[in-house]
Amino acid sequence: MTKSGASGPKARARKAQQATGVRYTQVRRAAPSSRRGRTVQFLLEDQLVFGTLAVQLALAWARQGMWVLLVHEYKPYQSDMALFSRQARERKAAEQRQQEWPGHRSTLVWSADTGRKAGGLLVEQHTPWSTPPANPRLLTRTDDPLRDALQQGRRHFDTVVLMGRPTWPHRELVDHFIVLAASNGAPTAETLTHGALPEERQERPLTAEQSAVLLRERHLNFLYHRPSTFLGMITASGAQPAPEPQPGFVRAVEANMAAAGIPLLGHIHVGDHRLAAHVQRRNQTALVAASPLDPGAEHAAQAIADRW
Repeated sequence: MTKSGASGPKARARKAQQATGVRYTQVRRAAPSSRRGRTVQFLLEDQLVFGTLAVQLALAWARQGMWVLLVHEYKPYQSDMALFSRQARERKAAEQRQQEWPGHRSTLVWSADTGRKAGGLLVEQHTPWSTPPANPRLLTRTDDPLRDALQQGRRHFDTVVLMGRPTWPHRELVDHFIVLAASNGAPTAETLTHGALPEERQERPLTAEQSAVLLRERHLNFLYHRPSTFLGMITASGAQPAPEPQPGFVRAVEANMAAAGIPLLGHIHVGDHRLAAHVQRRNQTALVAASPLDPGAEHAAQAIADRW
């Protein structure tokens, strides 16, 4: 018998509520917590400019009917300099704060207004990724809390997106990796410079094979330390892709990328979702959820789902 005589389904719904931050009645009406979700990590080098792309794709999945969970790292005391204070009272207070276990902090970002029918859902969760160290001054931690959060997320969501640390693939925790490349689609030319200042610039056209090689070399170099298998690559920029130099150029680039094991899954126009343009806003996820999605994000989200 569960607490206060609650039935089994009711208790499970309450657990789902704690995991998602969603109202009990909404979870109770929705599908049971028997989902077999997948974990996804987006890898990118330029997080300042393209930091909201992962949220755009997650929102696109939610609008397609999926339950999506964004898992952020919760680390409020990472820079607590009071740990090194000369005052014993301040040090003890900081150590106590470091040892506190904050638990999950979940926010319902977007949900489909479908009444009693199961619809899409986007939830943002901040949770500790490691245990507090036995000695607060040492960095000896384990990732058990993150593993537990991902495991519980898979039970209640179709897709769990691991947010943060986009340059480090968590191969032991993630099912699929997707590279977000700051490129104006498939490059059609490369600008070369030589000579003394002012430099002489020459623009050299690229073949489809050279374009694909340039995409891989330019946008995978930051992952040299953790070679991984990728589900694909999505290009993004503030402009629309350049026109094809000749018919079939983009298809040839896509074929070359697919043969190399990292297919192109679409292009997203960044527009007003750029993080740098909204650096003063505190809740970037809410900003994206309240803005219209770029059609490229919806297309790329569907292309990813088709490969699952």
